[in-house]
Amino acid sequence: MDKNGTIRHLLRRPLVTAREDDDLAMILQIMRWAEVRHLPIVRGDALLGVVSERDVLRRLAEVGRDRGSREKAGAVMSSPAITIGPDDPIDAAVDLILHRRIGCVPVVERSGLVGIVTRSDLLDRETSPEAAEPSAPVSAEAVSGAPWTRMAVDAVMSSDPVTASADDTLSMVVERMGRLGIRHVPVIDGDRRVIGILSDRDVRTAIGNPLRALRTREAIVRIESTRVAHAMSRSPLTIAAGTRLSRVAALFVDRKVGILPVVDGNERLAGIVSYADVLRAALGPKSQTN
Repeated sequence: MDKNGTIRHLLRRPLVTAREDDDLAMILQIMRWAEVRHLPIVRGDALLGVVSERDVLRRLAEVGRDRGSREKAGAVMSSPAITIGPDDPIDAAVDLILHRRIGCVPVVERSGLVGIVTRSDLLDRETSPEAAEPSAPVSAEAVSGAPWTRMAVDAVMSSDPVTASADDTLSMVVERMGRLGIRHVPVIDGDRRVIGILSDRDVRTAIGNPLRALRTREAIVRIESTRVAHAMSRSPLTIAAGTRLSRVAALFVDRKVGILPVVDGNERLAGIVSYADVLRAALGPKSQTN
């Protein structure tokens, strides 16, 4: 089997792990030191689960930073983790990340953890010179000539995304996000210019667990009185319509964002694009199968 087409070929970075009894304050610190957003939780060499930055921030929002920081990784990790083997094809990792809507896949061999593959690793591979023809020397120019890299973002973006305004209440937007299963909503002004992004992470920071908030009388008052403007992330990164997917993929890898708003020549919202949209374009018809 061609090792360039297997998961083993992606295992280049040092493996950073944590233990189940590490507290969440330590987990966040390790993530910052290592510049990662997912940590495998291990006991010896055995994988117990995975903690994401989103898991930690969700718990801190639910119970408060002081109490949450003292809780243990084992209490918030996703377990059992969805895993893959080092000699499995890279396409298998793409399928898992796209169809299970997860950010990473731990790599296990003989019951021991040997690495982790993230969506950024996959995007980075698709834009690297080695991705075009692993069996022969390849220039950066050759990769930039790959068909998918020349595609404009307009071809894969969602052109009619759900949006919010700064004056909308969080209750209204949270209900919409939950019903549609989305995690990011562009916030636009009256001229459809992007002034912010509201993510589920922003919501949890503002009000705690949204599901709990919608059931608690005191929290309901708070969520109905809080405006999107007070919770959204301001001045988000945007990209211009017509931008090549090679550039879009590089931004996802470098900036570690979940979506990018696409704007037209008048800086008005034209659509949104996600890392999953770019991966599907890069992998072609194979990534469309369920």
